[in-house]
Amino acid sequence: MNLKQMLEKSASEVPQKEAIIVGSQRVTYGELEEASNKLANALIGLGLKKGDHVAILMSHCPEWVVNYFGVVKAGGVAVLLGSMLKAPELAPLLRDSDAQILITEKSFSRMLSPVLSDIPLLKHVIEVDGDYYNNMMANSPSTSPIVDIKDDDEVSIIYTSGVLGRQKGVVHTHASLMGPLGIISAGVGRGREDVVIDTVPFFYLFGLGEVLFGSIMEGTTVVIIPHFTPRVVLEAIEKERGSIVFGVPAVHNALAMLRDEVIKNYDLSSLKVASSAGAKSSPRLMKMLEDKFKLTFCETYGLSELFVVSMSTLSNHKLGTVGKPICDIKIIDDSGREVPRGEAGEAIFRVPWAMKEYYKAPDLTAQVFKDGWFYTGDLVRMVEDGYLEYVEKKSFIIVTPSGLKISPWEVEDVFLRHPGIAEAAYVGVNDGRGGQVPTAFIVAKEKQGATVEEIVSFCRQNLADFKLPKKFEFVDSIPKTGSGKIDRRRLKEGIR
Repeated sequence: MNLKQMLEKSASEVPQKEAIIVGSQRVTYGELEEASNKLANALIGLGLKKGDHVAILMSHCPEWVVNYFGVVKAGGVAVLLGSMLKAPELAPLLRDSDAQILITEKSFSRMLSPVLSDIPLLKHVIEVDGDYYNNMMANSPSTSPIVDIKDDDEVSIIYTSGVLGRQKGVVHTHASLMGPLGIISAGVGRGREDVVIDTVPFFYLFGLGEVLFGSIMEGTTVVIIPHFTPRVVLEAIEKERGSIVFGVPAVHNALAMLRDEVIKNYDLSSLKVASSAGAKSSPRLMKMLEDKFKLTFCETYGLSELFVVSMSTLSNHKLGTVGKPICDIKIIDDSGREVPRGEAGEAIFRVPWAMKEYYKAPDLTAQVFKDGWFYTGDLVRMVEDGYLEYVEKKSFIIVTPSGLKISPWEVEDVFLRHPGIAEAAYVGVNDGRGGQVPTAFIVAKEKQGATVEEIVSFCRQNLADFKLPKKFEFVDSIPKTGSGKIDRRRLKEGIR
């Protein structure tokens, strides 16, 4: 089965059932099927050929889902772009992806207008909130387009900096994106009668695969939360009878810290599961979450390249771990030998639903795939009863409380463009509670200098807000290793 067939199956079985809800907007499976067919036919009418790349840059809304499946049904490859990124960050991704069409919204196209002329392959920019899109959809047939789609066809490119510390396009096929869906749904007990509360954008594989695809395969309703606040989630659970909440640890932390008198104002009796991925969770806070909401907390471990590799389930979970592996795993030391149980080492996996490759980057692909095993760069340890504990990134990628990953090198490159900065290092400094404080270490030029305010203003023009440092330290020098590289481990541990 491919993604097109997955949606068609649910739409034929439960056409009147609500597939996507946000606020007062409600889209049934039948309507989702029809609208995505219209877009697919419109794209084919624009000249889209099977295998052509279409970028999607949109807010978290039902139209995102319509357009994604429209691209898929037309035989295109959907390039997923983060809505928090800014023009200088998006331009190289659009160029690298070879996208010929960009489906977006007016607010994003205005932001991108200064850089669009530098993306030579881009032929069409289509705004879903514009007259052209509305006319195109109105005049397009709603019949399913005839396109020969195979399970091993490429279907999505997701940009990540997670494993190797630089932005690269992860290429997934229909088969790799559908591989673990049944396992995930069974683990959290998701069925047709469930209502999923979704706080995770679909341009993340967590949101796209675990939340959206897993729900569509089961014919489940997804309630989108475009902008998270704890009260908005509580209201949605009560109104829509939500049974499963998906979110990164920061979302669940906020819910766990709600006062009991606030929680008692809502009927939350339908809620049974909270599912998390994207960053390491706090066992203490998740125990509070389970007790306050009378639910089971299930944590998942995955990567953009591998989807899901380990997960907690309703019947088998241990707080503080990411459950048990659902594929082959080895935990190795720096020499490649497997470490004893309980000892931390790098996780490598052999996964039937792994990515196909990094787009146009065979050398990078070869760095992570060796003899059929994927080298994650993640430190983990196997604890008692076969549960897996995630420790940290070997590569010093900074992971925010929301699960967003920041490449230090990318931010440092921006710092060094500032005329008053001589040297810079960007590190997630241990906060003593298992988290990280994104900290910039700055060596200012003697005469020109630079203030924190100037640096922040400069960075805001070139970086998404989540990449900005939480703390600045002006230093005389930055510690180096013997080979002259920044000694990130010393900085991370607070050693100067």
